Amino acid sequence: MSLICNVLIVEADSKNVEATVPLLRRHNCKVSYVKQGLNVVTHLQKKNFDLVLLADSLPDEEGLRVLRRIREKEELKNIPVIVMLTEDHKKKVAYESGASDYIVKPFSAVEIVARMSPYISLILDRQKYTAECRKKDQIAKQLDEAFTEMEIMSRLDPLTRVYNRRAFLEKITDEQIRSRRSQKKFTLLLANIVKCRHYNERHGYECGDFIIRKTADLIHGSLRERDLTARWGGDKFMILLPETEAEGLEIIQSKISRVFQENTFEYKGMSHKIDLSFSSKVCNGNDDLDLILKEIE
Repeated sequence: MSLICNVLIVEADSKNVEATVPLLRRHNCKVSYVKQGLNVVTHLQKKNFDLVLLADSLPDEEGLRVLRRIREKEELKNIPVIVMLTEDHKKKVAYESGASDYIVKPFSAVEIVARMSPYISLILDRQKYTAECRKKDQIAKQLDEAFTEMEIMSRLDPLTRVYNRRAFLEKITDEQIRSRRSQKKFTLLLANIVKCRHYNERHGYECGDFIIRKTADLIHGSLRERDLTARWGGDKFMILLPETEAEGLEIIQSKISRVFQENTFEYKGMSHKIDLSFSSKVCNGNDDLDLILKEIE
């Protein structure tokens, strides 16, 4: 990243400007130049200048009056302003008006650059520090995002992108706690792909994986927003139906069955129909989870 100190020179004497600008550019400065004080505040507000070199005598008004207007603006009160004084005795008024530093005319270009150098160095160092902080923040953000993605991936089945068994057991435990609190029952529904091994043996494992992925998609699309799905084993899917008893279970199971009856799976030019078998258990928060799962499986 290129570090640049944006300098605004407010000076009517073009000779001073012409002598100073080349030296400032060697110090990583980008220089703009205006002759009058009228629009200085507007320039500073629009273009994010880092440093101002301001003559105390301008064609349209006194430079120190311009300085006071600068300091009245909250967003400009900390910008360094070096005042070029025509008389040494004005330095007290210059400081009272808000000058950061001063130099008395006549001066050489080398003198003014020497006076400005500490401010330029400070500005460039601050830019470097800010850039490094942004880079560190960006790296930290990327690491957080990567960690979050890893955390999510560790909870999903890599083939179907639904919950894996470990993550789903946590969800069931959470639902048991809610059930005890609300006194509302929930249902676990196990869906098994009938003769899934047939697809692997006759058409290859790629076909079997395709059938499993499609099954997960159709089951997920058939459920309510609050319901959850997990790949429970090779060809089995466990479904958690919160606040659902026998009547609700019958409706959802019928919907899933109808979806599979209406859909044909096309793989490499061949059509396949998938049948599901089901087992289920209406549960409450006090049931033994291990016993429930053994009963369903």
